[in-house]
Amino acid sequence: MSVQFTAHDVCVATGGTLVGGREDAFFTSVTIDSRAVTPGALFVPLPGSRIDGHAYLAEAVGRGACGFFFSAQRAPVLPDGAVAIAVRDPQVALQDLASWYRTRLHARVIGIAGSNGKTTTKELTAQVCAAAKKTFATPGNLNNHIGVPLTLLRAEEDVELMVLELGTSGAGELTTLCRIAQPHIGVITTIAEEHTETLKDLFGVIAAETELIAALPADGVAIVNGDDETLLEAVRRLACCRIVTFGEKAANPYRLTDVQISRQGTRFTLHTPTGKRDVHLQLLGSHFALAALVAVVVGLECGLTLDTACAALSTARGAPRRMAVVKVPERQLTILDDCYNANPASMQQALLTAQQVRAAGERLILVLGDMLELGAVSHARHREVGKLVAALTPPPDLLVTVGEDALLIAAEVENNSIPVKIFSTAEAAAAFVREMLLGHSGPQLVLVKGSRGVHLEEVTRRITKL
Repeated sequence: MSVQFTAHDVCVATGGTLVGGREDAFFTSVTIDSRAVTPGALFVPLPGSRIDGHAYLAEAVGRGACGFFFSAQRAPVLPDGAVAIAVRDPQVALQDLASWYRTRLHARVIGIAGSNGKTTTKELTAQVCAAAKKTFATPGNLNNHIGVPLTLLRAEEDVELMVLELGTSGAGELTTLCRIAQPHIGVITTIAEEHTETLKDLFGVIAAETELIAALPADGVAIVNGDDETLLEAVRRLACCRIVTFGEKAANPYRLTDVQISRQGTRFTLHTPTGKRDVHLQLLGSHFALAALVAVVVGLECGLTLDTACAALSTARGAPRRMAVVKVPERQLTILDDCYNANPASMQQALLTAQQVRAAGERLILVLGDMLELGAVSHARHREVGKLVAALTPPPDLLVTVGEDALLIAAEVENNSIPVKIFSTAEAAAAFVREMLLGHSGPQLVLVKGSRGVHLEEVTRRITKL
């Protein structure tokens, strides 16, 4: 079963005006990229900083688009042979269409928010739920005002559960996403300093993330990290539905104990109101154990048995570049690729995991980049990361920093007899690290961690081809 709606449906959903084509024409997909158009698609031209999507209307139609939105205010040249729908704002129309389509779905929607671990929690939750229900999840990290509507519009009408990652970097953003997605279950993974350039401080982060809780219906479920008292207090003020907590503290009905990290993965004991189980994940880091715990809670809330949920975890896979283990056996090299993104809490977690899995006699190289969008606290937090590096025992054999703020990490380490190399670009750092690795014959472990804007994936790419 594929997505299907007519031009008439689209006009009703968006308040648009049909100015070309037939109102009974069928759309089978929605895209914002003219290069990704497939026959039957509705093309949504979005304005960009450099390119306006309206310039690609003809290309989209030429590739098989059944029709397109357009903004009459931009007065574009309209290609013939397709449905043309005039809307006030194509982006708003995309959101309105997704909201309308959501009302046609009978699926239970799980919205996942939080400062760290959203994508991993989404991935594990979807894999657990898929063991017993037809499940659809956010592809990649399409978690914003454009990605969430596109995700909804890709769901088939008979899907039973939808697991959506919901991101925010400013006040009101989650409220908008929840208006579109209408979640039944809301998850907040953790709260930490993130996007403080716009959210200012932890209280601003909590206010933004708990917009998800305020949007849940009375018969919904709020699943939140019960180890964070400040978060829990805010949730209790906002929630009009049942609250379920998870974490490591004994007060949580769902909790973890005996977490052990090794090269073979992460082991822990999972406690629930219906029993406990020993779980082994093929993923490295205590944060994966927390994500797995959330996946079980959601699974049980959606009707799965504890055994079914735990069995799914035994083969669960993580998201790319989230503490992914890349091995180059012929060079005795192991790379911990955690360069998808970074904030102070996730940086601390990455350093801890690297230290936990480091083998005796193994050379440890840290490649750390800027943590972006921290605003006024950025300098202090980068210095704190430097102090964490300096305190590692045994110490790393080399620290490589990339970016301007990461200079402050280096400054805290240079006085502690740890060799440091500083680079302004990932390309330069990659070339240096590659040569360093080639010049050593013993076992080596490399952690690569930084914000997306630093592009440290270039380091991983270069050193996996030794």
